[in-house]
Amino acid sequence: MKLKFYKPKELERTFKVSIQKTGKMGFTKDAADKLGLEYSKTANIGRNEDDPQDDNLYLVIYKDASEGEFRVQKAGSYYYINTKILFDNLKIDYADGKTVYEMSKEADGEQVYYKLSLIKKPVKEPLIIE
Repeated sequence: MKLKFYKPKELERTFKVSIQKTGKMGFTKDAADKLGLEYSKTANIGRNEDDPQDDNLYLVIYKDASEGEFRVQKAGSYYYINTKILFDNLKIDYADGKTVYEMSKEADGEQVYYKLSLIKKPVKEPLIIE
């Protein structure tokens, strides 16, 4: 028998991206590193037109600033995309600052994109002290 052992650092994993109260899509350091984000890059964000039941968002990062519609911004060591207008138009509520997407790498032929799946956070019951 030949055993293969896995190292967590070598495994493909999902990352999270959160939508701030201001409507900005903020990337964790790990996610920004994974995407190779830089101030000069741009992005496109879309939906699956073929499946109206698909609530996921799809993100493509471009090296050339002329290709994407959303500019990658940087504040300190933090990367973000100003997506307020997008979420307002899609009527996605982000104002509570608890909108979080799980990001996974996908590919369609040579086109690499990231699927953003909304994480449904359970509502916490209020603590009642009697």
